[in-house]
Amino acid sequence: MLAAAQMTGLNGVDRVNLGPHAAALLDELRRAAAASMPLAVTVLAATLIDVVAHEEAGPAGVIDGVDFAYAGNKAALGWLRGRRNTILHHEGPADGLMGEVGADSWQWQDANRAVEALLAYLEDVTV
Repeated sequence: MLAAAQMTGLNGVDRVNLGPHAAALLDELRRAAAASMPLAVTVLAATLIDVVAHEEAGPAGVIDGVDFAYAGNKAALGWLRGRRNTILHHEGPADGLMGEVGADSWQWQDANRAVEALLAYLEDVTV
């Protein structure tokens, strides 16, 4: 389950600060979290970061590119991109995706880490 702090943080993001594509993904991310879909939460969090960085109707249309270069925690964002790619592009066995005992718990740990990275990023790029 998504931790209360992450869920509160997601619900606190003002979609007015985002473009329409990013706002739709934020809504979907919230629904995925509420529906107990940890893999979808991780994938959507990473996707939302990519869209925010490129959608002209949102922060990318008003914020200097340098601000994006320093947004969020680079290690956390790198981990998130890698984890999203592991989920979407099977290149071999991956922890939490092989039917192991406890895989659901690992997936939720990843989802919480993904939302934490997303929230830190959004805090840096939205007004």
